[in-house]
Amino acid sequence: MTPNLPDVAAWLLFAALVAVAALALRYRIAAARRAERVASLEQALRAQDEEARHLLERRLPALQDVLSQGRPGDIPGPLHPELTGTPFVQAQDGVLDLFRKVAEDAEQASQGLLLAVARKLQGLANNQQMKITEMNRRHDAPEFLQDLMDIDHTNAQILRRAVGMAVICKAWPGRQHNDTPLYDVVRGAVGRILDYKRVQIVRIEDSRAVSGRAVEALVVSLAELLENATRSSSPSTPVQVHVQLTHGGVAVVIEDAGVGLNAAEREKASRLLHDEALGVAGLGSPPRFGLAACGALARRYGFKVSVDSASAFGGMRAVVNIPSALLTDATKAPRTPAVTTVPAVIASVDGHPVPAADAEPSAITTASAAPVPAALAPVTPAVAAAEAEPARPTTVGGLPKRVRQRATAALPDAPAAAGSPAPVAARRTPREAAAPLDAFLRGSQAAAHHRPTIEGTPEA
Repeated sequence: MTPNLPDVAAWLLFAALVAVAALALRYRIAAARRAERVASLEQALRAQDEEARHLLERRLPALQDVLSQGRPGDIPGPLHPELTGTPFVQAQDGVLDLFRKVAEDAEQASQGLLLAVARKLQGLANNQQMKITEMNRRHDAPEFLQDLMDIDHTNAQILRRAVGMAVICKAWPGRQHNDTPLYDVVRGAVGRILDYKRVQIVRIEDSRAVSGRAVEALVVSLAELLENATRSSSPSTPVQVHVQLTHGGVAVVIEDAGVGLNAAEREKASRLLHDEALGVAGLGSPPRFGLAACGALARRYGFKVSVDSASAFGGMRAVVNIPSALLTDATKAPRTPAVTTVPAVIASVDGHPVPAADAEPSAITTASAAPVPAALAPVTPAVAAAEAEPARPTTVGGLPKRVRQRATAALPDAPAAAGSPAPVAARRTPREAAAPLDAFLRGSQAAAHHRPTIEGTPEA
């Protein structure tokens, strides 16, 4: 039987339609998959772009802050957690590690360079100190000696700054001392700052001395705190220093009448004092070595420094707590401490310098109340040695007795027995204390008109 052509054609057409529909469905599915893949790739590309932007705007600045502060901190992770562990994020982490290593290498190089500069400055300053000492031995003109004292005072400030830089670089101060009375430690710190004339030593407990191993650290720390106090307060206001006995030792309190510190500045000062991981990069620009050096020395030697309270005069109060472990009996400490190798405080009477050891305490600590002009100036080792007097008798506790020593030429009413102990009621004034040195200087000046000086050139 012959097949019906229309039926065959219909079946063929139906099969063709089914095939076309299946093919269209297949292509539709493939197109949908391709579109989904394209969308996924576009989303991944956008995520990588966002991660790159996040690395540039958030992660690298956070790493910079951590490295600049010199302490561990939180660095943000990837912006899209689903990318964690992918090659792209691993590459970004490698960039962060590379930046960290470069910064650490730069920090070490900076510390090495800074330490080399500090040691070089210390060497030059010490050589200059030796030359100043030699000049003090060869000259006796009062005006020239005063100029040498000013130079010596500037040299002491250079040494202090060099020591601060060395301490920041994990080095040691570089000076050794004997056990030193606390008053001499404070006085040595006053002699190392620029505006030393404004410092008033109000009250010092003389029954304590500082152990020799901690003397230089305390002198440097107190000098830095005094420098900050004088710089942050008006030049017309004083800076007071007193010592308070505590249950665990003594506390040296420094108070100024400045503007104080706001909350952000106090936080920064606290970080400089107490952050053990602080490096050169965390000192700011320009770097501030003072408080950081105080904190480093306090951690090494066992005392505490704080600048987080207001003073009674509206400024800041800095407190240095010295534990009993760093204190000894002052009667066992030498009366001529090793701290005299740095500029000390002296008084000035009638234009002639008077060593602090021979001046009245009131002329040193409260110069404004003295009846004669008083000033503070550095004392060099040579001057102290040249002006040293014979050993004086001491009390049972080891403290020196006052001895009346008046020059007959300057004070006609001087007693005949110059070496006898003075009565308790008769205390010497600064003018009387300076009389022996004044007579010596006037005699030297008179002799200079009749014979050549040591250099061989007659004085005018």
